[in-house]
Amino acid sequence: MHDGGAIRDAAARDVQARWVAIVALVLHLSILPYDIMTGFRAFTWGDRGMERLITLKGFVGQQGSTIAWLTDAPIVPGEYLFAALPWRLGGPIGVILVQIALAVGAGWLVARIAGRLIPWRRAALGCGLLYVLLPQNIAFPHQLVTEAIATPLCVAWLALILAGVRGGRIAPFLLAGLCIGLAIFIRPVIAAMLPIAFVLALLMPAARAHLRTPGLYAMAAVGMAPLLLWTALSSAYTGQIGYNKGGSANLGWNLQSKAQITEKANGISPPADLLGGGGISVRRFLEEVALHKPAFAKAFLLDTVTVFVRGNSSKISVDYLGIDRNPAGWRHELIYAKDAQRSRSSNVLNPVYVIEAIASVLTGLFFAFCVWQAVRIGWDLVRGRPAPSPECVFLVIIAAAWLITVFVSAQIVNEAQGRLRNPAEAAFILFAAMALASRNRTLGAATVV
Repeated sequence: MHDGGAIRDAAARDVQARWVAIVALVLHLSILPYDIMTGFRAFTWGDRGMERLITLKGFVGQQGSTIAWLTDAPIVPGEYLFAALPWRLGGPIGVILVQIALAVGAGWLVARIAGRLIPWRRAALGCGLLYVLLPQNIAFPHQLVTEAIATPLCVAWLALILAGVRGGRIAPFLLAGLCIGLAIFIRPVIAAMLPIAFVLALLMPAARAHLRTPGLYAMAAVGMAPLLLWTALSSAYTGQIGYNKGGSANLGWNLQSKAQITEKANGISPPADLLGGGGISVRRFLEEVALHKPAFAKAFLLDTVTVFVRGNSSKISVDYLGIDRNPAGWRHELIYAKDAQRSRSSNVLNPVYVIEAIASVLTGLFFAFCVWQAVRIGWDLVRGRPAPSPECVFLVIIAAAWLITVFVSAQIVNEAQGRLRNPAEAAFILFAAMALASRNRTLGAATVV
């Protein structure tokens, strides 16, 4: 039974979580007039925003066979289906309002989790505000990007998984499966995180007891169902195995584009099969890697640094406000072009670059800490360190699984961007705070019951 102090602490955490939600709501509603005044120009400035808008408009206005249209679209249906109804009702502002509501809910959930797991008086407020004020989380709700919907779903999945391992009931696991299933349907690469998390759980004695109950398996089954069902339907209808016929939202296209960009950036003439649009197999990609090891090693290192070091303040300054935006492809110009060094040196005093440099230093330090703590705490758990709370153990597992997944996804996509870590940022913030709080005590000892 809770004593008076515990009840007061819980009430204080609830108040902090509500303040996080209020701050998030006020922030985004304050930005909304800018969207309206600029004619929602930033709505399509996110990654592949224009392609997604064209597809969304086509789906909303299509006539005839819906399944024929869906299977012929260049991107997986999850990328635009969830925006279809808000678009019908209100156009860009309808989509933005739904995404704002999801962002507010995600911030509230992060604060709630922090209040439970981290023994600092202001943990809920601090972690919640840090999450809400990340540049990507400010910009994405106002843009037509997959992260605006997939990321809040991943936060809800995290909250429900922790609730499931805490209480042992099946319902949170089923709801968690629904959340991660919709997120995977929107961004299929997220699916890689589940098997990685299961392997890590097998390695940790404190987590194995939960693998002897049906909850996690039910979550995984429900989580994979939407994408698998769509893949089966699409494959049966088109006669081509996969979840879409072509376009820029599949593994083959990304590998082909990555190989082509890497070779051109290093003065290598790509072979003919890399210049088409049909995509290539993993085996074909690895053949190119074997032929040009230094070029691809440099690309892999650059992509890793991009996702784990880049501060992403440019998501606001460039992708949202349009400062120094080059519609022809400023990312490609700065990162992959042969004159990238000259481009960067000529802008060394540009405030956009200065702010991004500062943010990148802080981001790099943050992820260095996360990796160090994931290895340190993870190794302790593998060795059977006693008495961790289930929630803390699974937060470690999920954060470590996300670190691996983000790294792998950076090597798959054609041009890695910091946005790839967005679905995982809540877990990273909570894990880093928990690691800081537990450095001088037993992991999980501070968990609030």
